[in-house]
Amino acid sequence: MAIATLFKLNRIAVLLGVQVSTPPITPFLLFANAQVGALLLHRRWLSISLESMRGVPKAKWVLDLFLELLAGGLVVGGVLALGLGVLTAYVVQRHRTQKRLGEHLPSAALQGLEARLQELPSRWRSYVRWKLKLDPVYPLILAVLPQDVHLVDLGCGIGLLAYLVATSRPAARVDAVEWDERKIHLARKLLKEFPSVRLHQGDARYYSLASPEALTLIDVLHYSSRAQQRAWLSRCVQGLRAGGLLIIRELDTSRSRRPWSVRLEQLAVCLGWNRGAGVEVWSPAEIANDLTALGFTVVVRSAGACFFRGNALLIARKPRDCTT
Repeated sequence: MAIATLFKLNRIAVLLGVQVSTPPITPFLLFANAQVGALLLHRRWLSISLESMRGVPKAKWVLDLFLELLAGGLVVGGVLALGLGVLTAYVVQRHRTQKRLGEHLPSAALQGLEARLQELPSRWRSYVRWKLKLDPVYPLILAVLPQDVHLVDLGCGIGLLAYLVATSRPAARVDAVEWDERKIHLARKLLKEFPSVRLHQGDARYYSLASPEALTLIDVLHYSSRAQQRAWLSRCVQGLRAGGLLIIRELDTSRSRRPWSVRLEQLAVCLGWNRGAGVEVWSPAEIANDLTALGFTVVVRSAGACFFRGNALLIARKPRDCTT
């Protein structure tokens, strides 16, 4: 219960979960616990011969066995819990995300994407599959975009969001902007048969906006300094059509005590996976406050999973009478 409280888990679910018993494997678990405990406490495996048991006083033998089961149980149980817990979280998140995507995409769209992925390097194929299985941001975005939207995706990466919008909304138009030449090259392969999508290579911070109905900045603001982020957001606010949507996903360390998302983003920059001067977090709450002060209606939702659970999605609508 203490661990559940520390990690902000559902304490009732945890309490019920630890009551699960699996009689067929219980003897094997007890044996493993005792052996691992003996190795930890006495630096030797536990002997299971009758002769060794007869030579030890019963009280001492029972106490030793109890301590060995306790110590070994913590290690064996911890390893099994971590492994099975990660596996369960992966399966559940994958099922939920694919179910939500299925509500917005025809089944042929995902099958077509799989065929197009064969033209990409293997690591990028794995990246796209992982994103579709685990990242909840795409169904969240698709749920709020109009069918005939003109979307500008700033920092589009390899164009995955543009592909999903184009396949789910035949009447939509997408301008996708990316400054990484390598990713633009991959996006052209992914989107070569979609005339409704236009790719632009250049710095998304200075892209000329022509009053689009929706703007997306997904995981890109934090690669600039705070001053540059504010200037970029100001350009987006001015360039967005009145009544339009501004959708931003950013790191939100207040949603998790473990800043894994920040560290992983920093690692991605160091390894060259993403381009940027570094990672500087601008709290989504502060962004929401600034947009609200300009008259925007802002909704903040959790939009992450696993190590990225600290991500937040801001869905902001510009007022229809806004002149700024």
